[in-house]
Amino acid sequence: MVTSRSRLGLRGRPHRPNRQDWPEHPVDPELRSIMEAIHRQQSAMAADTSGFFMDLDLTMAQFRALVTIRKCGRMTGRELAGRLGVTPGTLVPLLDRLEEAGYLKRVPDTEDRRLTWLELTSRGERLFVRLFGLGARRIMTAIARLSATDRELFKRLVNQITDHLEAG
Repeated sequence: MVTSRSRLGLRGRPHRPNRQDWPEHPVDPELRSIMEAIHRQQSAMAADTSGFFMDLDLTMAQFRALVTIRKCGRMTGRELAGRLGVTPGTLVPLLDRLEEAGYLKRVPDTEDRRLTWLELTSRGERLFVRLFGLGARRIMTAIARLSATDRELFKRLVNQITDHLEAG
């Protein structure tokens, strides 16, 4: 779904990052111009993403719980509470709402009746498929307009950046 900036209550031009956006880091002009280019790309996609989240009937806490389960795989409520930094008792009503909405299921452990596993349902998985697919067609179309040489260079650079990010 493509959502207009006006539907989201956004007016005028997208915010352009400037020196004040990174006050804790002295950024040299070359890196700043790269960050501005990345921000332009993110702003171009923001309407799609914002519209998606505005149409969801999930709180940020609920979404964080789903993201954690998606990233880490099935886990117990105690494990999820630990990862989210909340008490297990705080998590119960949140999990109840996610289960009622069809995003999450509680699965009793087959060997230890004291354990209950939390897993995403097919609806929960589809939520992430939709999220990750947002704008993918637009991005692919833009990348397809690059020359074959530029696409190869772009792929190599994106992979290098990702390697650095994953390495910490």
